[in-house]
Amino acid sequence: MRVLLAHPGTQHSFRLAVQLNRRGLLGEFWTGFALRGGSPAAALAGLARGWPLLGGLSSRILREIDAARVHTLPWNEIYALARLRLGGSALPVLHQRNRRFQEAIPDDALQRSDAIIAFDTSAWRLAERAAGRGLPLFLDRTIAHAAGVTPFLEALSRRYPQWADPPQARPPCLVAAEDREHSLATRIVVGGSFARDTLVASGVDPAKIRINPYGVDWAEYAAAADAASSPPTSRPLRFLFAGSVIGRKGVPLLIEAWQRIAPRNAELWLAGYCGKRERALIPRLPGLRLLGRVPHHDIPRLYAQTDVFVLPSLIEGFALVLLEALASGLPIISTRHTGAVELVNDPGLGCIIEAGSVEALEAALRHYLAHPPVRRQVGALAAALAQPFSWTAYGDRWAALLQELP
Repeated sequence: MRVLLAHPGTQHSFRLAVQLNRRGLLGEFWTGFALRGGSPAAALAGLARGWPLLGGLSSRILREIDAARVHTLPWNEIYALARLRLGGSALPVLHQRNRRFQEAIPDDALQRSDAIIAFDTSAWRLAERAAGRGLPLFLDRTIAHAAGVTPFLEALSRRYPQWADPPQARPPCLVAAEDREHSLATRIVVGGSFARDTLVASGVDPAKIRINPYGVDWAEYAAAADAASSPPTSRPLRFLFAGSVIGRKGVPLLIEAWQRIAPRNAELWLAGYCGKRERALIPRLPGLRLLGRVPHHDIPRLYAQTDVFVLPSLIEGFALVLLEALASGLPIISTRHTGAVELVNDPGLGCIIEAGSVEALEAALRHYLAHPPVRRQVGALAAALAQPFSWTAYGDRWAALLQELP
């Protein structure tokens, strides 16, 4: 089988390309731009990982794949990024980028393929073109359906209006594109059960949907955590949040819970991009540290310096940071809207709380303040997850999915 994999950006598509290639399934990989592993450009991107403007290039390094299989459309990506930096509205700009990307893939590339894998909001034109040729299209849906979490976002807006984005309906063109993707896709692949449930609740045929959670490089995170002290004796207990510091990630609930607790010997670290509006909304609280954006290569060290990971998010697809935290020996506090239900199969691995409940979040924080976790014990429990939640297992499941069709 020859698979055409298409993604205008990154997400986990570079990982998937490598896994398909290792199994002899990758025909072509189409993306915005990619840097060949081992090239001078890739080396420069690696050196620039901590730079504000160039740091993201390290996620574009593609290894193990013959250059002849990789096709890029860099000017489409650069044009979209430039428009965003000049203040363009994200949804329309990205929708136009995704449309141009799909239409730029030539017909003969589809003719050379036996199946197509494309990603949500950038697959509707490919789905239409595939249907016209009798090709199966697998839609990788990376996030839950927006309609499934609308009540939670509305409650967030009522309780924390300053944290909520101004009311804005999704552009009709985007809604139509997603509906087209769902109706034409042969299979829809999601990372967790919550994303599946939101699709089904929005009218998507459940027979089409398959769950394939992502993976993580367990050894990388475990190695960074080996030298960490647990439980901490000479420093405060540290809670870590990693992700964009925004409302839908549950940050205002986390700040309110921290205010209620007012712990004397604990810290809460917020790591991730924080805009001017959000920064102004974060009060000065004892133990609260706003770290800003942390380069990805420094993330394992960040886990190694902390003790409990907290992600009270209202909407995700499957949050990779949860896997990274568990691989580092950190128990997690999260909601079932993040993929946590697929991971926490033992109380020693963490707490799953009700989404949007500051009371439940406060109780979970207090639990770990009273009972500090032991990193080695958490790591021993998490070790059972290492194989099923590895990138190799992720690739094996994709290979099985592709073989489902006649």
